[in-house]
Amino acid sequence: MSIITGIPAPAAISINDLLDNCARVKAGQNVLLVAHFDGLYGGDNLVDQEAISWIQNAIQFRGSNASVLWIDEQAKQDKWRFPPIVKAAMKAADITILHSFDITFEEIVEMKQFVFKENIKLVRNFATTSSLLCTTWAQTPHELVSKIRYQAALKIMEGNGFQLSDPNGTHLEGKINPPYNPNHPWFTKYALSREDGGGYLPWPEWVVPPIRLSDVNGVYNFCCMLSWWSRYIGIPPYFDNPIRITVENSKMVKIQGGDEADNLKAFLASQKEMLGDGVYDFNCLHFGVHPHASVSPQECPNLLYRRMIESGHSSNVHAHIGAPAPTETYPYWVHCTGDIRQPTLKIGNELIYDKGYLTALDDPEVKAVAAKYPGRPGLAPELARF
Repeated sequence: MSIITGIPAPAAISINDLLDNCARVKAGQNVLLVAHFDGLYGGDNLVDQEAISWIQNAIQFRGSNASVLWIDEQAKQDKWRFPPIVKAAMKAADITILHSFDITFEEIVEMKQFVFKENIKLVRNFATTSSLLCTTWAQTPHELVSKIRYQAALKIMEGNGFQLSDPNGTHLEGKINPPYNPNHPWFTKYALSREDGGGYLPWPEWVVPPIRLSDVNGVYNFCCMLSWWSRYIGIPPYFDNPIRITVENSKMVKIQGGDEADNLKAFLASQKEMLGDGVYDFNCLHFGVHPHASVSPQECPNLLYRRMIESGHSSNVHAHIGAPAPTETYPYWVHCTGDIRQPTLKIGNELIYDKGYLTALDDPEVKAVAAKYPGRPGLAPELARF
């Protein structure tokens, strides 16, 4: 698709990739863009009108109908909603492109169930501002990052043992379980293309499927976490004092550190009242696949958003801290994570990470896809570690 008049060339590259290679917008379709008002004046739902306008124009340029729904939905802890107006609009559209930090497929069970039941095609666009659309991260070909994701997942073999370590003191061992999890029923195998995995498509590409674990023992040391939950735990997404978790038989038996560890313990204790002992499970981890998933404060001043982007970096491994199954009375997935950024991970005889370097970046099939996009951000081994 040629560059559309009025959109800067870097942003046009990103938007074309989003619409043609991820959302796959076709002429005549009805495409819905959802965004929040609060993001325009400093709220967590980072967005700007220019980015939405550019994407809307690009959809119309393709001969499709583009409708924009601006919502003003206040996030209330433990009472998050999937707004009925958004649900109704999504059902009427062929494709929905969501620009939301608060209303997420990952955490809100009602939204997840709706997408599956109604066969909704939902794209979550993480590049929600004009400056983010112009970043190297957004301009990296979707096909390339999806290939990295797939080739990395091929090495995750159920039944094999794993060893995970990093220079900050992490050392865990355990076993890889089959991928099925009631929280993620679309993951029937680890090496699953997005097209095979249902109607939810993150863009830019984010992480491999959650890796189910058993017989986990050791120590996990981390200093950052996904920012959706960190704000409710009462800690910043990057810690001053690392949190050290001791794991025995896939249960967290000790949480140590400074104020951050104290706040995490208090949060898990409060969750236990609603969800039971599952809040202390340590039975799942996965990792990012995007070699350029890092943006500067100049490109994105919002710290919560930068941390969320970075969690998809090809050097970032995160473990789920608890993540018990949702219930009828608490229909949310507690997707609290602990992230490490210089991992060495071995599964069976396969070296997945080598001191923070994702070995799938060297895969011949990955390199072949990168070669299809001269002039676009590629594998950049010098940038593929934090």
